[in-house]
Amino acid sequence: MHHPFRITVLAAAVFAVFPVHATETTAGSDLDTVIVTATRQPTRIDEQLADTTVIDRESIEQAGATTLPDLLSRQPGVQIVNNGGLGKASSIFIRGTNSGHTLLLVDGIPLGSVTLGTPSLTNLPLSQIERIEILRGPASSLYGSDAIGGVIQIFTKQGKGPLRPEAFVGAGSYGTWEAQAGLSGSTDMWSYSLRASHLKSDGINVASDPGRFQQTNFSLPNPDNDPYRNTSWSGRLMFRPATGHELGVTLLTADSKNSYDGGGPTVDAYSNDTTRTWTLYSRNRLTDTWTSTLRYGESEDHSENFSPVRSLFATEQKQWTWQNDVKLPLGNLMLAVEYLRQHVDSTTSYTVKERTARSLIAGYNGVWGNHSWQLSQRYDDNSQFGGKTTGSLAYGYRINADWQARAAYGTAFKAPSFNQLYYPDYGNVNLKPEFAKNREVGLNWNHASQRAGITYFDNRIENLIAGFPVSNVGHARITGTSLSYGLTHGAWNADASLDLMKPINQDNGFRLQRRAAQLAKLSASYAPGPWSLGAELTATGDRFDTTTQTRPLEHYEVVNLFGTYKLDPDWTLEGRVNNLFDKVYETAWGYAQPRANVFIGVRYAPK
Repeated sequence: MHHPFRITVLAAAVFAVFPVHATETTAGSDLDTVIVTATRQPTRIDEQLADTTVIDRESIEQAGATTLPDLLSRQPGVQIVNNGGLGKASSIFIRGTNSGHTLLLVDGIPLGSVTLGTPSLTNLPLSQIERIEILRGPASSLYGSDAIGGVIQIFTKQGKGPLRPEAFVGAGSYGTWEAQAGLSGSTDMWSYSLRASHLKSDGINVASDPGRFQQTNFSLPNPDNDPYRNTSWSGRLMFRPATGHELGVTLLTADSKNSYDGGGPTVDAYSNDTTRTWTLYSRNRLTDTWTSTLRYGESEDHSENFSPVRSLFATEQKQWTWQNDVKLPLGNLMLAVEYLRQHVDSTTSYTVKERTARSLIAGYNGVWGNHSWQLSQRYDDNSQFGGKTTGSLAYGYRINADWQARAAYGTAFKAPSFNQLYYPDYGNVNLKPEFAKNREVGLNWNHASQRAGITYFDNRIENLIAGFPVSNVGHARITGTSLSYGLTHGAWNADASLDLMKPINQDNGFRLQRRAAQLAKLSASYAPGPWSLGAELTATGDRFDTTTQTRPLEHYEVVNLFGTYKLDPDWTLEGRVNNLFDKVYETAWGYAQPRANVFIGVRYAPK
């Protein structure tokens, strides 16, 4: 039996205890926190006008042996659909937009499958990540295609201070274990970091029910568990030959083997996956007011499947960027040019395997008295569909020291993927890009150790790509209200959010596939001394697994616990309980999610 309003009642109870806010950081955040993604320039988080979240390293470590999609699912405005637990295929929906409407960046370089047209989240290890920035809302005027719903940017670890070794080892339910090791440090001229990790799990049987699974996968599942393993390493080296000048290189690579159900009950289907990004950059302060950054980077999403016939889908992206940041008497100017080349290598025959995009970007941000503004415009010349111009304008007014009102308008687009254009018997070479117009208003409050606010948004998307074969047939309108709250008081810390949305396909009035109308997130922790304890709640409303509002997915509420104990200044015992109340639920029809599970580890991190 369905209870569509149960989550709303639960969320109301949560927010009766915890008030709400919109532009936020994570637990223990500071308003001096600097965010880059919202403007492409380092900006204090209390001065930028977008709806953002910053996840710091401490919060990443609290996540335990979970995946990047798991961590993102606990953030405001984010829904994750996962096909069976650790390492399995995952889709992300920010503010109710499609899974291909989120742009993923790693150290500034786009990472995704250009055949599927979606970000490559699943294979990225949390152990290699220093910081995550989430930008909710359209950002094509800064980053080009895909950023209709938002941007997620990942920053790999960098070295600070004297030579510092680090290590972690942990184990838990489902035969899961993880080991990490790293070295990092810096001098006046050099900064360096090198880390490696290995994660392995016996997994679960991803099929929650063989009959239901067969309806989605066209074959009966293999009844065994579906294991996953991931080996990764990352490195960063920076050289500062003189004040204001920096040369750097970064690398992140992850190789995994992922078992899944496909091909029948006797087939042990699996994929060998590689996710890799690297960048080389030169940042130079040419004058007191002008800084130039030249960057080249490559990313790779490689998937070789055996189910049992071998298939290969490998995509590569290469990007040049030259960005110039100029301090003006009033505000900061940003001018940039970009060149992006995307290439496909596959056992599937694509009639076109490569495309390029040349881009011009301009931005202007500033504060004058109680007024603040952020403007940006971008022109993309794509070799497949021609030119596209996008822009954004945001204005903020500081009512007093605690209150700020803001309003924004932005346009964004999504280029068709290679599958949508060229996949045999499916693609359509005449597709146009999807195009979106978003309006939003918000009110923020920051006082002492508390921060609160509200955001209302209205995102209208034209030329939605759908059907079989695909065509530009759809129109969607996603309206919503986001509320959230953060509190740091003594040893206590709390963050809460509530998202109420109407993600509607305007052509038929149906709710968009797998999108919940209500989301509530809550985390609270208490750290009075050498130990800390915390809890998380994620509550998601009813959804539908199809575009025609069939196969209903029931609401669910999941509670997690986490804690740490300082054995001494260098050694920490960490523990986590996921799905405390052993909730049985699905994010995709026919695919199981892990039941109650535990993970415990020891971390060595000298100060």
